[in-house]
Amino acid sequence: MNRKSVFCKAAAAVCAVSALMAFNCFAVLAAPPEAMTADTVAMASVKVKEVTSPHLEPSVKTALNAFLKTYGNTSPDYRIENRPYAVFDFDNTTSVMDVEEQLMIWQLDHLAFAVAPEKMEDVLKTGIPAAKLDLTYGADDGSGKKVSIRSAIADAAKAYGELYAGGYVSVAGREQPASVRRSGSYQEFAAKMRWLYDAIGETMDASVSYPWVTYWFTGMTPEQVHALAYQCDSYYGDPAKGQTWTKGAYASPKDYVSAAGPVTVSFKQGITVTPEIRELYAALDANGIDTWINSASPLDVVRAAVDYFRIPGVDGIVAMTNKKDEQGRYINAYDYDLHAQTQGVGKAETIDSVIRPLYHGRGPAFAAMDSQGDFNFCTEYKDTKLVLVLNRKRSDDAALCAAAALWQKEKGIGLVAAGEQGDTLYVLQGRNENTGSLWATEETRLLGKKENAGLSDKGKAALQELRQGKSIRDMLHDKTKLSAYGGYKSR
Repeated sequence: MNRKSVFCKAAAAVCAVSALMAFNCFAVLAAPPEAMTADTVAMASVKVKEVTSPHLEPSVKTALNAFLKTYGNTSPDYRIENRPYAVFDFDNTTSVMDVEEQLMIWQLDHLAFAVAPEKMEDVLKTGIPAAKLDLTYGADDGSGKKVSIRSAIADAAKAYGELYAGGYVSVAGREQPASVRRSGSYQEFAAKMRWLYDAIGETMDASVSYPWVTYWFTGMTPEQVHALAYQCDSYYGDPAKGQTWTKGAYASPKDYVSAAGPVTVSFKQGITVTPEIRELYAALDANGIDTWINSASPLDVVRAAVDYFRIPGVDGIVAMTNKKDEQGRYINAYDYDLHAQTQGVGKAETIDSVIRPLYHGRGPAFAAMDSQGDFNFCTEYKDTKLVLVLNRKRSDDAALCAAAALWQKEKGIGLVAAGEQGDTLYVLQGRNENTGSLWATEETRLLGKKENAGLSDKGKAALQELRQGKSIRDMLHDKTKLSAYGGYKSR
C-alpha cells in the first residue's frame, strides 16, 4: 500500500466528510455502508478466510476464526449496511515495539529537525506546567542523582544550537560522521533529549507527555514527517539492516559544561509488524469487516508504518495530530479541533466523535490492545465481542484484561458463551521481544530476558478474584487504576 492509496482508498467517504478532513489528514476514512459496491456485496458468497498461522496461541486462533465466521460476510446475519468494524492500537499491538520511540532514535542519530535554534527551548517547554519544570528525575546512571527538567531542557537547547550552527541539523537528516557523534554537543543533545522523554513521561500526566514528543516535528510538513518515519522503518524494520532487538544507550559527556550535569539513558531498538498480525488484518478485510487504527503515535508516523510494512485492509487511522501554520508546517500545538488526544479515554472519545458516526452509532465489534492507553476503548463498548490482548506482563490496567482472558480460557468460555453471559471475550497472545515474533503461547519473553513471563502481580490478583466468583465487570471496576472510569460496556 503506497501513501497515495491510503488517502484515496475511500474517496466517497472523503467527499462526505471533507469539512472535517480538509488538509488536516486526521484520519483515513472508510467508505460509509451506503457507498459499498456490488463487488463488495458479492464477497458474501466466498468461503470464510481464516487465520492459519501456527504461531498464534491456539485459543486465540480459535476465537479469531469464530469471530470471522460469526460476524463476517459469510454469516447469514451479516448486513453490508451494518457491517462491523475492528479497532487496533498500533505500538506494541499491531507492531512489536514502538514506532515513535524508534523514530526518536532515528531523529537523534541523524539530527533530523526543523526547529530554529532560538526556538528550541520554548518548543521543549511546550505544554509543561510552569510548576512542573523544576521536577526532578533520576539520571539513570546508577548515581542516584536527580536532574531537573528545566535544566535538562536548557542543556538540550544549548547543544542543539551548537549543532545547528555547525550545519549538522537538517529536516531530512543525514548519517553523521564519527567526528560529530563523538563531539560533546552531539552526545549532550542526544542524551538530554531522550532523557527528557522518559523524565516527562514518568513525572507528568499522559496529557502532557504524549503530545510533547510530537513537538519534535515542529517546522516539518506531514510529507516530511512521513518520509522520515518511512526511512526509519525501512532501516530498523529490515533484519539485514538495523533490526537489532536489543537495548541502546546515550550518555552525555562528563566534561561538557551543562546546567544539569551528565545523564545516561537506555532505550529499546527494533520495530516490525509480524506476519500473524498482517494475516489478521487481511482476514478481517476479506470477511467484510472494516479495520481502523487508533494510535497514540503521530498520524504520519503510523501512516509510514502502514505503508512500509504493507499492512492490508486498513480503512482508517486516527492518531496524534498537531496544528499547522499557513505554510502547512506543524507547530508545537495539538489540534483538539480534530479530536481528543488518542490515548487513554481519549481513544474512546475519538472513536465516538470520528468513527462511530460512520457506523450508525455502533462501537467496535473487535479490538486489539497491549497497555493502559487502550483500556478504555477495549472495555467500555457494548458492541465489542472480542478483544485481542498482546501480553507484555503489564502492571497497569492491561493486566486486568489479560487476567480476564486467562480466566475465560480456564473456564472454557468461547465467543458465543461470553456473549450469552453479557461479556466480551478476551484472549491473550504471547510474543518473544528478543526476536520480534509471536509464538503459540500466552506467555511473553521480554526484551533482554531469558525466561518467559505471564501475568504481573496485578494480573495475578485479578485472576484470583475472578476464580473466587467476582464478575469481569466488578473486577474491572474494583481494580482499575483510573480515578474516573466510565465502566465496563458503558458506551
